[in-house]
This record gives sequence, structure tokens and C-alpha cells, in this order.
Amino acid sequence: MYTFNIIDSIRQKAITLIKATPLETLNQVPAGFNNNIIWNFGHLVVSGYGLVFKVTQVDPGFIIPLYERYKKGSKPAAPATQQEIDELIALASNFTLAVKEALDANRFQEITMYTTDTFGVPVTTIEEMLITVAAHDTLHWQAMRDYTRILNVK
Repeated sequence: MYTFNIIDSIRQKAITLIKATPLETLNQVPAGFNNNIIWNFGHLVVSGYGLVFKVTQVDPGFIIPLYERYKKGSKPAAPATQQEIDELIALASNFTLAVKEALDANRFQEITMYTTDTFGVPVTTIEEMLITVAAHDTLHWQAMRDYTRILNVK
């Protein structure tokens, strides 16, 4: 599915940026902002799982590691550790596989309609939700890139 290719591409680019950026810089909040590079990455990661499994009501009890720390409305409360970053990278890398397995098991036959806060558009199918995840990932990937420029990351 083309949408999976987009999601995987964005996430791989984000992972490359994360791995190339010093931990101290990942945790630095630029002046005038309320989050940082690693928060944007963590939010991208946990939101994908939340949108696909929880918001659709396909698996409302789905456990998303680090969800409370990076959910919508949160902000960095403490610096992320390398262990936490490694966990986020693993979660990001496994996202499309988890969704494909659920698709193969026909778990998305019916989903609960959801209107996105970001775009204000109703989502009625898993295909639309995956497009929403790709668009949301893109927003936060761009924020990560912008923060690296603001922080003069080479």
C-alpha cells in the first residue's frame, strides 16, 4: 500500500535525524517553543498507534508505550534518555508491520468515525486513517527538521 511507503519513508528519515543528533540537542527546547526534536518524534510515534488502534475503537485497550509522555497536549517534562529514544525508534520501525498484521486479520472492517483536530476532516475508513497518520507524521517530521535548523545542527 502506497500510504505505508510514505509512512515508512518519513519515519526512516526521522530515525536517521534522531540518530545523527546529539542527545543534548534532541532534548533542547528552542527559544519561543514549548517542545523539542525528541518530543516531536515521540508524538509522531505514539499518535500513529493511537489513531489507528484506539481512535478507531478497533483495540481501545491497545497499550502504547510512552503514550502519556508524548500524547497530544503533553510537553517535555524531563529529558529523554537514550533508552527511551531507542524504544521510540523500535516503535516507529514496527508501526506498519503492526497495522499490516491487523489488516491481514480483518480487524478494520468497521471503525468508529473520527474527525481530526489537526485537519477537521472526518475519517471513516482505515485507509483514510492511514492517510491521516502520514499527514500528521509529515507535520512533525517538518518540525523536527526546522528545530535542527534553529539549533544549528550540522
